Amino acid sequence: MRSIREVRFRGTHFERGVQRGRRLKGTLTVPDVSALPGWFVDGCRAAAEELHPPAVEEFEGLVQGGGFDRGAMAAYYFARLESRLGGCTMFAVEPSFRDGGDGPIVGRNYDWAVADLRWCELHRYLPAEGLRRIGYTHHWAGCADVLNEGGLYVAIASLPAQPVHAPGVQWNTLVDAVSERCTRVAEAVDVLASASHLRPMSYLLADAAGGVAVVEATPARVSVRRPEKGSVVAANVAQGGNVLCCRERPAAGRAPIGTPPDRGGESGQRATCRIQRTVALLGRQALQLAEEGVRSILTDHEAPVCTGDHDDPDGAPWATIWSGICLPAEAAFRIAPGLPCRHQHQTFTFDA
Repeated sequence: MRSIREVRFRGTHFERGVQRGRRLKGTLTVPDVSALPGWFVDGCRAAAEELHPPAVEEFEGLVQGGGFDRGAMAAYYFARLESRLGGCTMFAVEPSFRDGGDGPIVGRNYDWAVADLRWCELHRYLPAEGLRRIGYTHHWAGCADVLNEGGLYVAIASLPAQPVHAPGVQWNTLVDAVSERCTRVAEAVDVLASASHLRPMSYLLADAAGGVAVVEATPARVSVRRPEKGSVVAANVAQGGNVLCCRERPAAGRAPIGTPPDRGGESGQRATCRIQRTVALLGRQALQLAEEGVRSILTDHEAPVCTGDHDDPDGAPWATIWSGICLPAEAAFRIAPGLPCRHQHQTFTFDA
């Protein structure tokens, strides 16, 4: 069984940023995105500060704690454009379609570059004020899965890249904004609808009261999908939904800042196949989905939902690098630190 590294961050946003920076000092080389224009970097930082002011406080602590060049770190932290598509699959099931337990149940597999397993760890955020949070991540800049003690869970999956014409907010700041400020899905949807998005992402949301939804957000528009037959499923392809807002179209002839390449080899057809397979498996367990049923979906190899072989030194460079199950009403956050067909889900709670 692969162990899960657990890290605790305490205090104010600035103090937590300092802690993060000190951990990264001497181990992190900030990726070079100096080709981005200064006005764009400044605009992305301003967009993050407008949506979630603590993001800049934590960033300043990160720079100070790690001794990083502020300009280089700001460009990457707030304005990076590189997009990656993996094989992520995630779903949430409403309480009335569960067998046992209160509230919804969530399952998700996160597919990514196997080389980034070195960054994978569980984070506990213990703020001076506000909600405690438990998160899991593959990236030093933020968490891709978070549960807060108010009962809100949020997870992400990349969508195909789109041209970027204007500054926007990074996914890690958006996850922080939602998980620090919201306890209900409706609140989180409102926050995501109000933001200017830099990276196309699906945000899966579930709360202890039973709410579930998927928000699909791109630089052009934000839409929301509600459950059908008790569940909602997302992967690395847009499925549409009720449009919440559209961004202003760029002026004719205005060149985009960039159209980042999608890396990872994922195709829309493969993502659609995983969605269809997950929907079918959920349908077979209608009104009686138990936690073991969630695990059986997450370990499915037909689509495949679970893929890769990073336990083999010569295995795939891209694979499922972790799997998660969350029960918001029970404040239970379970993580398998690798392929869920080979690693058990380990449970983390706020009482630990």
